[in-house]
Amino acid sequence: MNIERSRETADARRQIHLFADGKFYRAYEWSAWLCCSYINKFKVTKRMIQAVDAPMLFIGFPQTSISKFTPEGTTTTQVEEGHLLLSLPETMIKSSNTMSDDFSKWKASAPLSEPKDKPQPVLADRPVSLTGVLKRLLEYNVLEHSPMECMQFVSDMQRKLAEVL
Repeated sequence: MNIERSRETADARRQIHLFADGKFYRAYEWSAWLCCSYINKFKVTKRMIQAVDAPMLFIGFPQTSISKFTPEGTTTTQVEEGHLLLSLPETMIKSSNTMSDDFSKWKASAPLSEPKDKPQPVLADRPVSLTGVLKRLLEYNVLEHSPMECMQFVSDMQRKLAEVL
């Protein structure tokens, strides 16, 4: 979220941050908008993220397709493991003056998606026990969830732990 919110310079407004999620790359918020506006009409998912109490948009594509979705003249930088940065060429960007407005309109127009129902271990809201929280934590498979879902899960577990302690 912090990366996507810090778009103060013209260069930063042309950067797409891709994050590895299993065998896929995901782009969030501004990066997702750049992908949809300048690269391909990806399917956009908009989900409410409880940890930040706000909707978040993202797109994804297989990592094996990265060359297909890297426009000519794009600079590619491996920031760290699982984080790839694409800097679109200046000539691709139509007008940096209206980018913020265009992004806001795009975000507002995307419909809110419900997350797929994944079988989750059931943990009753009351009474919460330390054993119950730890059991749920051990049963949670991070490889089956997106980074945002994991963040939401950790936030929920912290809240439940605060109730116990």
